[in-house]
Amino acid sequence: MLTTKTALTIEAAKAVAAACEAAARKDKLKLVIAIVDDGGHLMLLHRDDGAQVGSVEIATLKARTAVLFKRPTKAFQDVVEGQGRYALLCIPNGIPLDGGVLLKSGEEIIGAIGVSGESDEQDGDIGRIGAAALTN
Repeated sequence: MLTTKTALTIEAAKAVAAACEAAARKDKLKLVIAIVDDGGHLMLLHRDDGAQVGSVEIATLKARTAVLFKRPTKAFQDVVEGQGRYALLCIPNGIPLDGGVLLKSGEEIIGAIGVSGESDEQDGDIGRIGAAALTN
């Protein structure tokens, strides 16, 4: 009747964030990194010195969007930009901007990372670097 599941640990969240921080430093990016568990609850928040304060909420929302809708936020952005489905701009608790990336253990979603502060493409690239660090 009960199942077991893999849970994101704070150590794993720190490793993901560290990979993002290293990549951001290399490119001199000022970012906010938010990591949530599989329920969308904030586990870790990092804001670079000089990163815009508004990105705290955006990074967290990107992470929550990815985990709650079980897909990267770039998928929503692509549909809005490519198909003009502007109704997606109104999804509750969602944001259609690249930078929200799922964290997985195998095929199991264990959380998500949200990155904000630079262009959507840069945010997404950094988030994908962080997610890849979880599997390495």
